[in-house]
Amino acid sequence: SLREGGSDAAEGFRAVGRISLAGGFNASEVREGVDAEFEAYQVSGVDDGFVDGGHVPLEARATGYDSEEAVWQALKTRDDVALIDAFAVESGFGPQDFSVSGIPEGQDIFDPVTLEVRDPVSGNTKEVDIIGVIGFGSSSTFFGIFLPEQTFMDIFGEPELSWHYVGLKSPSKSKDLAKEIESTLLTAGVQAESLKERADREQALSRNFFYLMQAFMGLGLFVGIAAVGDIAFRTVVERRQQIGMLRAIGYKRNTVALSFLMESSFVTLLGIFSGIGLALWLSYFLVTSSDFPGNGSSYFVPWQQLTIIAFFTYGASLLMTFIPSRQAASIPVAEALRYE
Repeated sequence: SLREGGSDAAEGFRAVGRISLAGGFNASEVREGVDAEFEAYQVSGVDDGFVDGGHVPLEARATGYDSEEAVWQALKTRDDVALIDAFAVESGFGPQDFSVSGIPEGQDIFDPVTLEVRDPVSGNTKEVDIIGVIGFGSSSTFFGIFLPEQTFMDIFGEPELSWHYVGLKSPSKSKDLAKEIESTLLTAGVQAESLKERADREQALSRNFFYLMQAFMGLGLFVGIAAVGDIAFRTVVERRQQIGMLRAIGYKRNTVALSFLMESSFVTLLGIFSGIGLALWLSYFLVTSSDFPGNGSSYFVPWQQLTIIAFFTYGASLLMTFIPSRQAASIPVAEALRYE
């Protein structure tokens, strides 16, 4: 259709996949165990193109599968397996109340959990084994239970609508290609959207909140650096007699200035290392806590950013101390020893 419409957008496609949907949230039902009540939950079917080209990460897989790729490939070879989003495993998240109790939170390997999927219109049912949990970060985009396409057809029949996903050779062009696809297929009612752009838009609120927190932290950092300079200036005034005594017994100007820089360095380095250490300790226990969304994911420390901030802080504090230290070194001995 794109080529017939005069567009060359398809030349930039790496892979094309399709997800079939039965309809709205109430168009499919699932339950865990024969004694449980059926609950509305989104169920989708994925074709081979989506399996081969999707590369959607998993945060957990069932025993018997050595890799994420083996889990995805099982959707092509078996008709009784399924994948589920992380919201159904992590209690307290997601737009619906359905949750799976047989998959422990935070574990990479679990025993397959059997769910029963039902079409409330036709009454068709099918038992499937959950063999993979989609990553927490990807679950907001790929939400629900994912079945092999043929299994989905057997339960729900022809889908009411389909989502076509396109993997690009140049992912940076996703926004422009989405606009081109939508404009070319406008008469067919096609709507196209860049997943990256949508994810950025959905995360804008939380990202701006973190930017605000970083701004407050940065303001506190600048105030702390200014405080180091203020303390250095006050120290020069309060230690005029001590400085004079040091000069009188033979201390050189450079030695006096160096003593002030060493004192300031000790305070600054103590603040830098204690601040970084406490921040890493707090963030580690926060991220690895069972109450934190997406627990079980790897803990990452941005050492490069921390190193840059630490060197900047240390350099700025030395700069704020340099002027008062030079002032202290230039105080005449006689003036420094004069009582006021």
